[in-house]
Amino acid sequence: MACTSLLVCLLLLLLAGCDLVPATPEAPAPTVEPTAEIQAKPTETLPPGVTDIVFWEPLALDRSQGLLLGEMVRDFQTDNPDLLVEVVSKSGYAGIDGAMLAGLESGELPDLAVAFPSMISQYATAGVVAPLDPYLYDAELGLSQEDLADLLPGLLEAGQLPATGRQIMAFPFDQNAIGMWVNRSLLAQAGWDHVPATWDEFEQACFDVLARTGMGCYPFVESATTLAAWIYSRGGQTLDPAGQQALFNEPPGVESLRLLRRLVDAGLAWRPAEAYGDYVAFANGQAAFTFSSTGNNQLYAEAYEAALKNGVEPFRWEQAMIPQADPQHPATALYGASFFIVQSEPARQEAAWRLVRWFGEARQSARWSSELEAMPVRLSALDYMTDTLAAYPFVRVQVEDILPYARPEPAVPAEFEVRDLLYTAILSVTQDYVDPQVALDRAAAEADVLLSGR
Repeated sequence: MACTSLLVCLLLLLLAGCDLVPATPEAPAPTVEPTAEIQAKPTETLPPGVTDIVFWEPLALDRSQGLLLGEMVRDFQTDNPDLLVEVVSKSGYAGIDGAMLAGLESGELPDLAVAFPSMISQYATAGVVAPLDPYLYDAELGLSQEDLADLLPGLLEAGQLPATGRQIMAFPFDQNAIGMWVNRSLLAQAGWDHVPATWDEFEQACFDVLARTGMGCYPFVESATTLAAWIYSRGGQTLDPAGQQALFNEPPGVESLRLLRRLVDAGLAWRPAEAYGDYVAFANGQAAFTFSSTGNNQLYAEAYEAALKNGVEPFRWEQAMIPQADPQHPATALYGASFFIVQSEPARQEAAWRLVRWFGEARQSARWSSELEAMPVRLSALDYMTDTLAAYPFVRVQVEDILPYARPEPAVPAEFEVRDLLYTAILSVTQDYVDPQVALDRAAAEADVLLSGR
């Protein structure tokens, strides 16, 4: 398809500026390891009453997250001896996408897989994805009203695909949101006793930090996801709910880029020379703010520890909700990968759903989040995260004050191509001094062509 080569670029080069990136990959980066399995392929003859399913996942099974996933699947099978799960690593999300697109032709498809919602939208359009609504609301197999209330609200919304009439076609697997990292010590030196809650406060705080401390305010990395978060925080949207028209050139998007341009012109924001130098500058105490993922806790912690060893004075730091146009109605951007079930025999679909449901339970969600690369999908998962909260107290803020207000972009097949256009528009504003309205109007016109399928 037209977007396949771009997907490979984006997903293989997330750290190299193809877009998507506040500081590190917004989802686990594709690997190049060969396909691996955590157990031998089931034999043709299974014990009576046992159902086998094939699960395609993107993680390297010899690395921390992949090892944890393998352990969790084995624990699931212990709890569910009537199910046999064959886990197959597909070398990243690009590997899964390539295998799925090939499988649409050959018929060789898994029972369960994970992918980005825009990818799942393509597979759903081809008619191979099973809707999850019948499982979610089933009296025996589904989630109770208490369970549904425990799920963070934007996560199910991310699985409602415009191409399927907003049926729920996906369930959260590896999700994060955009927050604002704050150097509280530097902010206090500038006379601020609270984190800026509005964009006006944020801009004023940047001027105060420079004037009173001599330090910069905001080292930035151009990112379509960060811009989407800023747009949401101003009450806007990047696309219309049907995913057929770009809206990022409306006032919330234009005002967001105008703010960034003002900060650059005033010497308050700068693009670090080195790749992803934003979090390095922050860790070295040289910046008051950065915008990045809730999945970057370990990255920031390791950079901070390295800075201390190099002689940087300790400072207080945390992640908070990004500034808002109206703090009473906060919003930020949600992104990540989701489970989806491939249409097959009812018994196999039900078996796949049981694994999805188990993985999303509070205890398992807390265990998965212990790697610090994804947020839990349930609020009650915090009850099981005592060790994590002791080491990273701001995780509670991320789960309770950021994630509940995170909203996904519409999952459309052309999403990555549209994001590439948006990324180019941001670059034109930060580096070529193109007027934000002009840059976003150009990108929107091209995006509308893609979204219409012309």
